[in-house]
Amino acid sequence: MINSKKVADEFNFLKPKDYKNLIRLGNKYDGGYVVPDDLTKNSDALISFGYGYDATFEYDYIKYTKNKVHIYDYSCSSFYLIKRFIKYLKRFLTFRKKFKDVIYHYNNLKNHILFNINKSIDFQKKKIVSQKTPDPKAFVMSHSAGEVPLLKKEITVKKIFDKFNYQKVFLKCDIEGSEYYIIDDIIEYNNRIDVITFEFHWVDKNLELFSKSIQKLLKNFSIVHIHGNNHNPLIKEINIPEVPEITFVNNKYIKEKKFITNFPRENLDNPNNIISQDLYFHFE
Repeated sequence: MINSKKVADEFNFLKPKDYKNLIRLGNKYDGGYVVPDDLTKNSDALISFGYGYDATFEYDYIKYTKNKVHIYDYSCSSFYLIKRFIKYLKRFLTFRKKFKDVIYHYNNLKNHILFNINKSIDFQKKKIVSQKTPDPKAFVMSHSAGEVPLLKKEITVKKIFDKFNYQKVFLKCDIEGSEYYIIDDIIEYNNRIDVITFEFHWVDKNLELFSKSIQKLLKNFSIVHIHGNNHNPLIKEINIPEVPEITFVNNKYIKEKKFITNFPRENLDNPNNIISQDLYFHFE
C-alpha cells in the first residue's frame, strides 16, 4: 500500500460490501463514478441532482442504457457562460489572456447548449430543497460552478418522484453540501431507488451530520464503493476523505457479506485532480 492510512475503527460503517459487477462511468478523472453494472443497465432512468457543467457521467449513462436522464441544478445557465466567454474574449483582444482561454470558455458554452437540446436529457434549472426545516448547523455552499443565481426555482424530492412512475431509479447526488438536507426525503423512496451515487461535501465540518446521514441510509442501502476526491485531503486522525464519493445499492440486491478494505481500487478509481496523488486509505 502506498502511504495508505488506516481509517479509525469508529468509521468502519463506511467499509464497502464486495459487489462483483462494478464499472466506471463518466470522466476518467473528476466527474466519474464507480457503479454496479447490472443494476445500472436494468435501471429505468437516471435522476441527477447536480450538473456543474460536467455531464460526462450522464452521457455515459445514456450510451450504456438508452434511458432518459433528468437533471436538476439551479446554479448552471447559458447566461453565465455567455458572460464568461465575452469576458475572456475582451481580455484576449486587450492582450491579457491567451487564445486557448477563449476557446476553453467557448467550448463550455457550446457543450452546455448541446446538453440542453439533447432529447435524452431533461434539464431543470431548479434547486433541490427539503420538505423539512433544514438543519441550521449544516455547513453548505450556497452556489456552485462560480455562479450565484439571483432567482432560484425550487423543487422537492417528493415532487420529482411524484412526477415519474420509475420503479428502478438510479439517483446521483452532487449538490455541494445540500445533500445533508434531503437524506430523509430520499430514504422515503427507498423502494423505488436501486442505486445512489453521492458526493458528500465538507465532511470535516459536518462530521456528526455525515455519520448520522450514512447510518440512516444503511437501513435500506449498502455501501459498495468509496473513493476520496483528492482535491481535498483525508481528515486527520480518522483518515476518511473530506469529500468522499460513495456508491450505495439497495439492500434487496445485496447477498455478499464480504468486504473490500483497500482504496483506491485499481482499474476503477482515478484521482480527481490528475496532478496530485490519489487518497490511499484502508479499513481493518
